[in-house]
Amino acid sequence: MKTNMPLSKPIRRYIAEAERLLDTEITLLRKPEAAPAGTLIDVYTYNVDKNVIIFPANYIGLLKDFVIAKQCTYLLVKGAAAEKGGYLVCSFNPESVYRGMRQIYLDALKDEVKKDKKLPVNKLIEMLFMLYRQFHEDISELPWNPIVNARVYHRMEQLRKTQLYILLKDGKKDMDEMSDMMEIIPRRYFVLDKSMFYARDLYLAKTLPSDKLMPVINIPQMKKFDHLEVKEMLTTRWTHTAWYQSKVFGDNMLEIMERYLRIDWNGEISLDYFADLYKSGVNMTNALIAYMTMKDWFIWEKPKHLLNALDKSEAYEREALTRIFGDLIEDQNVKGGR
Repeated sequence: MKTNMPLSKPIRRYIAEAERLLDTEITLLRKPEAAPAGTLIDVYTYNVDKNVIIFPANYIGLLKDFVIAKQCTYLLVKGAAAEKGGYLVCSFNPESVYRGMRQIYLDALKDEVKKDKKLPVNKLIEMLFMLYRQFHEDISELPWNPIVNARVYHRMEQLRKTQLYILLKDGKKDMDEMSDMMEIIPRRYFVLDKSMFYARDLYLAKTLPSDKLMPVINIPQMKKFDHLEVKEMLTTRWTHTAWYQSKVFGDNMLEIMERYLRIDWNGEISLDYFADLYKSGVNMTNALIAYMTMKDWFIWEKPKHLLNALDKSEAYEREALTRIFGDLIEDQNVKGGR
C-alpha cells in the first residue's frame, strides 16, 4: 500500500487482505475535488498500471475509512471476476442506443397526448439520450451498491454508524434526483428510476439491518405510505400517483434482488467468493433489465468497449436520432438549444 496518511489498524488489515488476494498494490490519494463517494481507478477497468482509491481531502477518521473500505471491496469484486476470466461491464453500441431511444420516444408520445402543455420538440429530442444515459448509469451502479455495502457492514463493525449516515443521505439524494423533471419525462421512466432506488434502500434496510434505512421512513415522498390502511392505499387517490407506483414496482424489484443476492456476507475471503459476488450482481442486473423491458438496451462487454462507447456517445446519439426521425431532423438541430 502506498500512502503516508495515518490509517486505523482495521482498515490497514482490510487493504492488506485485498492486496494479498489480488497480488497488487493499492495507492490512496486525497483530492479536494474528489467525488463524495470516492473514486476507484483500477487496472481491470482502465488503461492504467496501478490501482488507486481517491477520496475527498477533507475526509478524516471513520468517514475516510468507510470510503476506502467500500472502494476496496469493489476492487475485490472486479479483480476476482477478471482473475477468473469473466469481468464484463454493462455497455452500449449504436444499435442498443437506437433501440433504447426509440422506445423512450414512443413512450414520450403517449404521455404527450395526455398533457395540456406540450413539451417543445427540441426539449423532447434532448431528453431521449439523456434518459437513456441516466438508466445506463443507474443500471451500471445499482447491483454493486448493495453488494459492497452489505459486505462492508458485516466485515467492518466499527464503520456501521458512519455507513448508515452516508446511506441515509445518499438515499434521499437519489430519490430527489429527476424530481424537478417529473412533469417532463415520461411517467414510466420516472417511476422505474425511483423504483430501483426504493428497492435498493429496502434491501439494505433488511440486510444491514436498520429500520432507519426503510424508504417509507427515510424518504420524504414515501412517508405518506407508512401508516396508510390497505383500503385507503388502494383508492384512486393514491394509486394514480407516481410515488405510489414507484413503491409497487419497487416491491417487485426487491423480490428480484432478494432472489439473486442470497449471500453469506461473512464468507471467507477468496477469489471464488468475490467472483461469486460479481456473478450475483450480473444475474440480478439481467433480471431487473428484463423486468423493466430494457433487455435490448444494453450489452455486456469488456471494459475497453464501454470506454470506447463513452467516447463515441455523441455520434451514437446523432445516428439514433437520424434513424428515429429520418429526414425530419438535421444534424444542426440535434444539438440545437443545448
